[in-house]
Amino acid sequence: MNKGLIKVVGTTGVALTLTACSSFFTDHSNDYQQEAGTHHTLEVPAGSIESKDALVIPNENDIADLNNPEPFETPRAPFVYYPMDKVAFAEQDTSVTYTLNTKAADAKQIVVDFLTALHGAGQSVASQTDDTITSIPFDFHPQGWWASLWSDITRVHPAKTAFFFQFNETDGVTTVTLQYREVEQGDEQTINWQSPMSNHDAESVAVRLWGTFGRQLNQSSAYLSNSKDGVAAFPIWVDHQGMYAIYLGKNLSEAEFEAKLNASGIYLMPGDEKLLAPVPADKVARVGDVIDFTLPLGADGKEQKLFNVYRRDLDDVSWQEREYPYQITQQKAGNFLVVDVSALENPEIASFRIAQRFVK
Repeated sequence: MNKGLIKVVGTTGVALTLTACSSFFTDHSNDYQQEAGTHHTLEVPAGSIESKDALVIPNENDIADLNNPEPFETPRAPFVYYPMDKVAFAEQDTSVTYTLNTKAADAKQIVVDFLTALHGAGQSVASQTDDTITSIPFDFHPQGWWASLWSDITRVHPAKTAFFFQFNETDGVTTVTLQYREVEQGDEQTINWQSPMSNHDAESVAVRLWGTFGRQLNQSSAYLSNSKDGVAAFPIWVDHQGMYAIYLGKNLSEAEFEAKLNASGIYLMPGDEKLLAPVPADKVARVGDVIDFTLPLGADGKEQKLFNVYRRDLDDVSWQEREYPYQITQQKAGNFLVVDVSALENPEIASFRIAQRFVK
C-alpha cells in the first residue's frame, strides 16, 4: 500500500470515529441557554425595611454630568518648590560671597556636587586644597563643526570660564567666596579673577549656586510634612529648574499681598492682566514708547541725540524696567508667588533678582 492511500484511509477513519462519537454522546454545550434562575423569597421579620437590589453610587448627586465631551488632555504635574535654608548673598567688587550655617566640609561637598552636575561626565574640579576649589574651564557655548574648524585655522578659540571658591569657617558658619576668570588659549593666558556678576554665564552659575546651597542645607525639610521651620525662617523656595518662588503663607488677602509686594519694592501694574514690575508703572518700558535715538560721541560716554523713534522691542531694556506676568500657585504648604520671566534671555538671573527683593 502506497503512502497516499494510507493518508486517505487514515483520514476517513478519523472522520467516521468523530461522527460515531457525536451519535452516542449528547451535546450539552448550549444547555445553559435554556436554564432558568432559581428565585427564593427572602423571609424577613415584620416591619423590616424593604430590600432593593440596586447599584449604589456614593455621592451620586455631587458628580457632574458629562454634557459636552472634549478631547482628553494629558495632565501635567505642577511645579514643585522646595524650601531653602537662609543663605546670605553679598556682592563685592571682585567677588560674591555666600554665608552658610554649616561647616566648611559640607559646603565644599555641595560645591563639588554642583560642579559635577554643571559639567556632566568627566572631572569638573581642576584642583582643591583644604579651603579652596578651582574648577576646570567650562565651555558654555560649544562650537559647531564649521566654527571649530575656523577656530583651528585662525587659532582664535572662544574663551572658557573657570571658577574659584574659597571657604572660611568660623564658629560653624562658613563664608564661600566665588570668583571667575576667562581662559582663552590655555591656563597661562587668562584674565585676573573677578566677580561673576560681570559675565552673564558666570552670573547664571552664581545665582543657581545660591539656590543649590539653600536647598541642600534644608534637604531634611524638602518633604512638606517637615517644612514648618523652613517656611518660617526663609520665604524663598526653589524648583528643580533653579527658578525661585516667594512663599506667601496661607489665606493671604489681596490687601496683604499688595502690602507685601510694596514692602519689597515690587509694584502691581494697573489693568485686568496680572502683571508686576520692579519699578512703578510710569517707568516701565513698553513696545511703542517714544524714545531718543542717540549716537555715542567718543569714549567718554557722551551721546548725541538725533531724533525720536518708537520702541520696536525690549531687547535693550534691563530687567528692572520690564513688567512680568505672575500667578499665585497653591501647594500643600501654602500659596506661592511665581513670576514668569521666561521672556528674558537669562531668566534665572531675573528670577534671582526679584527673589532678592523679598529677602530681609
